[in-house]
Amino acid sequence: MSKKFKVELELTDDGPNSINFEDTYEGLNDEEWYKFSVNEQGGILLQATQEGFEHLARYFLKLSQTDKSDTFHSHHALEFGQENHGEPELTIVVTKNVPDS
Repeated sequence: MSKKFKVELELTDDGPNSINFEDTYEGLNDEEWYKFSVNEQGGILLQATQEGFEHLARYFLKLSQTDKSDTFHSHHALEFGQENHGEPELTIVVTKNVPDS
């Protein structure tokens, strides 16, 4: 049987058309904390430190628990801290209905 743990968290409600990352970055330092990579078949690999996963969890909780506008989105480089110069990027979109593929 798995153990349970409780999470208590306070995040800012940033409104429907923006997101404030300041409270999601708590506990991170300037070291690389995550990396996305894509293989030839289109598979995506996400590697993250424990602190990095906490940041991502707070980020996704903000998207799920605040009233974001339909199609609110953000763009992220696949490599933390690097400028995106036409390389692949991760775009995260909040939508009311997931479109058919």
